[in-house]
Amino acid sequence: MLHRLAIADLVRADAVAVTEACLARIERHNGQLKAFTALDTDRARADAALSAALIARGEARPLEGVPIGIKANIDVEGLATTAGVAARRDAIATADAAVVTLLRNAGAVILGHLNMHEAALGATTDNEAFGRCENPHRLGRTPGGSSGGSGAAVAAGLCAAALGTDTLGSVRIPAAYNGVYGLKPTNGLLPDDGLVFLARRLDSIGPLARSIADLAAVMAVLTPLAAPQPLLRVATLAAVDAAPCEAAVTAGYRAAQAALVALGLTVTEVPTPGLALPAPRLAGFIESARAAAVDFAADRAAGGVSRHFAALMDYGVNATPEQWRDGQAMMAHAAATLHRVLESADVILMPTAPQVAFAHGRAPVTQADFTALANIAGLPALSLPAGVDGDGLPVAVQLVGRAGSEADLLALAARLDAALNAYRLPADFA
Repeated sequence: MLHRLAIADLVRADAVAVTEACLARIERHNGQLKAFTALDTDRARADAALSAALIARGEARPLEGVPIGIKANIDVEGLATTAGVAARRDAIATADAAVVTLLRNAGAVILGHLNMHEAALGATTDNEAFGRCENPHRLGRTPGGSSGGSGAAVAAGLCAAALGTDTLGSVRIPAAYNGVYGLKPTNGLLPDDGLVFLARRLDSIGPLARSIADLAAVMAVLTPLAAPQPLLRVATLAAVDAAPCEAAVTAGYRAAQAALVALGLTVTEVPTPGLALPAPRLAGFIESARAAAVDFAADRAAGGVSRHFAALMDYGVNATPEQWRDGQAMMAHAAATLHRVLESADVILMPTAPQVAFAHGRAPVTQADFTALANIAGLPALSLPAGVDGDGLPVAVQLVGRAGSEADLLALAARLDAALNAYRLPADFA
């Protein structure tokens, strides 16, 4: 089945057939999933034909013919960069974002834009303007967000990989809920030209894929990866360990700890005095909402945003000076805590989200309590599947490393992933 091939196989396959298979799956399933919001069909077919010719001549590039989807807040030439906002339906990009250029230069076939939470300020991708995105593992459940379309499309085999963006967890939460793999790189590592920002100092572009090997293949095109160094000392954070999680999430987290020990690593809980969850996430949200109120003011004035998004912008603007001061102090403390922990540990392990994908309309406020910490600290973090709950919904853990340690995280994640063997295809979209 062409839509399930690994990237290592796709670059040797019939690129035209692969692209047509993905377009056919989008035609068949996107009405249900609402993962893609715009397609660039003509260019995708033309690029696939070029890839097929290069493969036939033995001149394949690293991602030759690999079909990839792009979150709708990243410029794709000729498509509207909506950022999930109705007012931007006609904001046609005149050039590709820098990361899209890197993908195209490596041979990738860009299929189109993916659904997202409005302005990236949320984690459900229940988008009034572009449709409620569904989770392929269970229709009626959220795919997460804000890169929900990216997670859903990769899980359902509509594309081989996708780009998302991560402000407080928006690559890793969809990766977790959709049972795929997602990497938030070190803040500032990847070029962000052509990105519609939410909170500039917190935002990172990152890939989602169906395996660690595929994730690594995409990352290697976006930035040079050094030879990985062994990670031997794993820390868990006392503040995270004390936070309530659903039973299946806790079980997956414990399984990951046991697997790491079996692989020869040490796992130690580290005290985190003064780190009070969910305060860092709440402070990050206020900062993001306040930034959105400025950046999307014209869209709001034109009547092109939802009432919910408008209310969130007001929430950020109306935060009291004391809330802002205390929140910024807590974010600084959280960042300092993670950096201190990583002075004596090589990597931090924690659950990706405290819960599995929930029913639409029932979003818990805790979704980004754990993921936000890496953004606030500017550190890379990788989410991978760690099991399923009693209903077959995926759970996930994340590895957080030192700045610039993406190659190390990918290497350790590959070992942990092999030990856990937790990746599962969504049954209705296999």
